[in-house]
Formats: sequence, C-alpha cells, structure tokens
Amino acid sequence: MSKRSKGQKNQRTKPQKQNKNTRGNTRKLPSIKETEAYIKEHNLKVMDPLSDYGFKRLLASERNKDILMHLLNVFISDDTGIITDISYLPTEVLGIRKEDRFVRYDLYCKNQDGKRFIVEMQNGKQSNYADRLRVYTSLATVHNWDKKDKKYERVPKIYSFNIMSYDMPEFKGKKRFFSKIYQKDDDNDIFSKNIVYYFVELSKFAAQLETLDMSDERNRILYMFTNVVYLQKNEINTLTPMQMRFYEECQINNFTDMEKQDYVKSLMEYPSVQEMMECERAEGIQQGIQIGIEQGREEEKRQIVCNMLAKGFDPDLVAEIVGLTAEAVREVSATA
Repeated sequence: MSKRSKGQKNQRTKPQKQNKNTRGNTRKLPSIKETEAYIKEHNLKVMDPLSDYGFKRLLASERNKDILMHLLNVFISDDTGIITDISYLPTEVLGIRKEDRFVRYDLYCKNQDGKRFIVEMQNGKQSNYADRLRVYTSLATVHNWDKKDKKYERVPKIYSFNIMSYDMPEFKGKKRFFSKIYQKDDDNDIFSKNIVYYFVELSKFAAQLETLDMSDERNRILYMFTNVVYLQKNEINTLTPMQMRFYEECQINNFTDMEKQDYVKSLMEYPSVQEMMECERAEGIQQGIQIGIEQGREEEKRQIVCNMLAKGFDPDLVAEIVGLTAEAVREVSATA
C-alpha cells in the first residue's frame, strides 16, 4: 500500500492555543460558511477516524456497529469469543457514592453474551493512564453486577480496548504494537481473564508499516485508521469489503451540514498526531536500514573469515585481523 502523495495537505492540523482553564470542547461551532471554507482550504475529502468526532462517528453509531464488531473480533475474539451483536450503553457512569465523580467512556457496549467492552481513543499523552483504566473497569464491574443474588460467577467480564496515538511508557523498548494484559501469578500463569486490557500503539504500527504483512486483517484495519485520508485511487480499487465500508463512512461528501460543522470543530480542537506517527515511521525505517547495513558488514566479515581459513590461516590470527572473537571464528568455520 502506498503512502500519501507529497501534494496532499495534512488534515491533522495543529491545535490552536487555549487558555489552560478553558481546555476541552469549548470552541464555538463554526458556521456553515466557515465550515465550507475550512474544508476547501484544507482539501478535506475523507474524514480522519483518529479525530474525536471521526472516531465516534465511525465506531459509536448504530449503523456502523459492523465495523466495531470487526475491529474487536480481529483483535480480541480469542478471549471473548466471536462477537455477533453489539448493544451500545450509556457512556457516562456514576461513582459508587453520590459525591463521587462520574467517568465518561469514549465508547461503551456489550455483546450478545453480556460481556462489556470499553473502547477508548487516546490522542494526547496522559500521565497515569493505566490507573485511569483501573477506575474505568472497576466501575463497569460494579455497575453491571446484580449484588442481590450474591453470585460472583455472574460478575460481568470487562474488556478494555485502547487505541493509542503514542507509545505507552509501560511498553518502552518493546517493538510490538498490540499488547494484552491479563492478571497473572508469580509463575506468569494466568490468574484471571475476567478483566483484560488491550493496547494498540499506532505510532509503533506506523514505524513498522514498510515491513508488515498487509494480508493480515489486523494490519489492514489499522492501516485504514492511520492512512484512510491518504489512500490513492489504485489502493481504493483493491480494498476488501470491510475496508470499503470503512472508507465510505469516512467520505465527507456524504455528511450533512451539521456533521460537517461538528467534524471541522473537532479538527480545530484536535491535537496533531500524524507528524509524530510519521516521525516514528521514519525512525523505524532508518533503524531497519541500519540493521541491514550491520548485517551486510557481518556477512562481509564472515566471507573474509571463510576465505582466510580456506587458505590455511590460523583461526586466532584470523580473529585478530578481522576483529572477531576466536569463538566467533570457530562458529563461522563450523558452518562454512
């Protein structure tokens, strides 16, 4: 799959500065005239699914629950079983006591078996995000358990699926872009899978894009999240049916005036993550090139060692000349 052309403008615009006491959804809804002008200026044709509005329009609407089910099935169905139906639940959940603060999920739903799913899109880095998720899953557990019958086996299973635009500090140094967290014991055996946390780190995905197998359905769906606004005509013609559903739902021409206004408002407030992801991708490509160079050097050394040994040079002398350990020279000799 190709990357966006150089002439295309970036939809993910940098946020305008806001007073620290007025952050959040405080921007006034732009007029239709302002909206159309913004769309024309930025050449907007495809909705960015990583914007706040785009994410919720794509996954939190009844007409698109097939896209949500597909996303969850390809990533977490090994734990949940295949999801065949989804019901959307209220996204605001009150605390245990009257004076406790409430929490607001990006998306909250249950499947045909009553399992609960919390789906979050996290664009900006947030300290203690893992602790925030503990609160989210704890409240979802308490509010969906019928305490009157006192049967703990009926405590609902909670699955927290998190799409991150940045690298999680907890996974620093780990290459994988999809992680799952279970409760485990000292022997690393699973203690419970009734609450599971899943993380998709899009920056790591973008960094590895050049080397990924794009026949893998997980990679396909994440590619749509990160690159749907940049798809070229030749790519669109090769989309799978689900990818095409995704693409069609992101077409701004199909929006009502109000939907366009809401989307543009979301873009104006939306922190840019594309530059960061492209930087991560560039770093990933550079690392791959460097690894290739190093591998080439090692292969060159190996060939020199083989040639010198074949001419009867002493292995210790070969090691000194080439800059390898004697053990490494012996390994080359054994595999030559």
